[in-house]
Amino acid sequence: MSDIDALVAGFKEFHEVYTEDREGKYHGLAEYGPHSKILMIACCDSRVDPAIITNSSAGDLMVIRNMANLVPPYDAASTSYETPAAIEFAACYLQVEHIVVMGHSRCAGIRSLLTRLVDDSDPTRPLDKWTVVAEPAAKQVLIEMPDADLDDQSCACSRKALAASLNNLRTYPWIAERLSNKSIAIHGWYFNLATGELERYQEDSETFEQLF
Repeated sequence: MSDIDALVAGFKEFHEVYTEDREGKYHGLAEYGPHSKILMIACCDSRVDPAIITNSSAGDLMVIRNMANLVPPYDAASTSYETPAAIEFAACYLQVEHIVVMGHSRCAGIRSLLTRLVDDSDPTRPLDKWTVVAEPAAKQVLIEMPDADLDDQSCACSRKALAASLNNLRTYPWIAERLSNKSIAIHGWYFNLATGELERYQEDSETFEQLF
């Protein structure tokens, strides 16, 4: 069976469950609302699907997935609308109550950023230009861990980039307003692919602790 055939077969199984469900978890999904009160910002890496990792069902999460789970700082003049638009929609229209930025180990997007900096090349391709968001974190890692291997540097950079994305979230006016009135909370999670552990970022100590 080809990869595409496997997807079609998987949809067939889903469809059978969906159409047989009358009052269960899929009931009402076709209507506009209610929606999840949780926004998850995660990487597009196929290994770290946030719905799978959190054992969530359809309708449980609103999810933004981009390369390296980055949140750019707010810039009203920016032409990169995709992630900011989804954040605005989640916060202002869906009124989500939690935003989780979930990073992960061995991130290829972060690895590409570190490689570019080591090679001292300018950002010219879309991937390069997008990961510029995490460039300060990557430069700090290269200074602090100059002799570490690329995998260790990537994991350290992923954590620093996650912390930077949380700070960038606060620059969005609609997020800052809701943080001030305590109607929204933001969280930083880090999934370790090697151990299967989930870590939580502690902003007061700038450290990660095992959540589970």
